[in-house]
Amino acid sequence: MLIIKDISNLKLYLQAYENKGYSLGYIPTMGALHQGHGQLIKQSQKDNKKTIVSIFVNEKQFNKPEDFEGYPRNKGKDYDFCDQFNVDVIFEPSSEEIYQENEIKLENKYFKNILCDDFRPNHFDGVITVLNKFFSIVKCNKVYFGEKDYQQLKIVEKFIQEKYSSLELVSVPTARSEEGIAFSSRNEKLSKKQLLEFELFHKASLKFMSDLDKDININQANSLAKEFIRKQAIEKFDYFEFRNISDLSLDGSIQETRLFYAIYKGQVRLIDNINF
Repeated sequence: MLIIKDISNLKLYLQAYENKGYSLGYIPTMGALHQGHGQLIKQSQKDNKKTIVSIFVNEKQFNKPEDFEGYPRNKGKDYDFCDQFNVDVIFEPSSEEIYQENEIKLENKYFKNILCDDFRPNHFDGVITVLNKFFSIVKCNKVYFGEKDYQQLKIVEKFIQEKYSSLELVSVPTARSEEGIAFSSRNEKLSKKQLLEFELFHKASLKFMSDLDKDININQANSLAKEFIRKQAIEKFDYFEFRNISDLSLDGSIQETRLFYAIYKGQVRLIDNINF
């Protein structure tokens, strides 16, 4: 496994792969790797001859400096994780390697003012800014994203269609624990009590969904969702609502939806979506 930190060195290896006709799969990450990332790596290895994982904590997508500073970083564990999964290349550049001084962020144009974009202004501007940088460096055939961050997935899908039409985006179903919650680096910040409470909330949400009339529309389902979330032992939530899976609108039948939520346990923000 190679660990590369500069663009010029990376390009030499990528050119060698291209010369040999190797297909390349790419998984962009911010480190703190877990089984969700493992599923992306496995899918890339099924599809491609070589797999590259980038590790870069992108300051431009954080709303608060303290959130950036507090983001979990564990280089040694991430290296071991990638080694166990037989990753070919880790690309781990510095911020100075990626961004010029006073670099201007791109502006996201898709799926705005809803879900996470409504509560984390400019977050997705930072996401597409860094992906634009990495996509121009890592000339891959396919890029892999999980469905847990579904709004991000849809935004990146639109961004790729507009700017990188030769790049194929592959979405991978959310990897979950035995208790049903999605793997996330943020789970590590939860106490045992908070984790148990989160698991119970997720199971209650699944039960709520299974009890709904399958013939109601999205607006009717969201009225019931408001009643449900008010009764839960949640300190704070940003949203708990159904949206159409194709365009994230509020139009259509409940059978065309996912349930999206962002809740808090203490200071930890937890997001997920559940396919109806």
